[in-house]
Amino acid sequence: MDVLSVHNPPDVIAARTAAIHDALLRESPHVKEANFTRIADEDLDLLFGLYDQHFFDDWLGRTAKETGTLYLRLSTRMTRAGGTTTMRERRGPGGPGRDYEIAVACRMLFMSFQDVQRPVLVCGLTCTDRLQALQRIFEHEIIHLTELLAWGRSSCKAARFRRLVRNIFGHTDTRHGLVTPTEHAAVRHGVQVGGMVEFEYEGRRLTGRVNRIRRRATVLVADPAGRPYSDGGRYLGYYVPVDLLRPVEAGQ
Repeated sequence: MDVLSVHNPPDVIAARTAAIHDALLRESPHVKEANFTRIADEDLDLLFGLYDQHFFDDWLGRTAKETGTLYLRLSTRMTRAGGTTTMRERRGPGGPGRDYEIAVACRMLFMSFQDVQRPVLVCGLTCTDRLQALQRIFEHEIIHLTELLAWGRSSCKAARFRRLVRNIFGHTDTRHGLVTPTEHAAVRHGVQVGGMVEFEYEGRRLTGRVNRIRRRATVLVADPAGRPYSDGGRYLGYYVPVDLLRPVEAGQ
């Protein structure tokens, strides 16, 4: 398949992606509504098959199988990227091969279209539900896989990637606009980076400043036994679930 020659008109892209949207809702044992609350790795397998059929005439799956093994998984650890696609050279008794993997950040998907009420743009396109956001992320990662299969390397900063993702899927950007853990913590719990919070630890009530928010919040609590920081103070770091933190006013 000459992917560089593909140029799908907007109406074709819209019709095919809508058909995939409806097919996943119809065929998945877990994804039963556009703002789904359950999803499993096998749903990504189904989604991949639908995209491969509708946009690539099954070239992706066939080529991946010829050169190695493709893995699809959901990630609860990713808190910044909407997805990742990787390739690893494999050598073993069966001979050389390649392992390809597409991972999707499901945690940010579940944070979106819920507590934070704002437009969600993914890859430059407005998404009205969680499934549409998943599709845009998956499309982006599929182009990474396409480049890896065809040329052995991929970069969404390069002109070729931007051309492919625009011509095949109509994307106008390479960034996702999903709700991040930092944004979710601020809206849902009133917890912000740099803000003062209190929490309970081993029966003690501690107060500190939020230094970072990923899967949990990193809170720095002043302590003479702690590590020195650039502000001249010493702090111990605590890794605390955001919903266990209570914002406090400075000086309270």
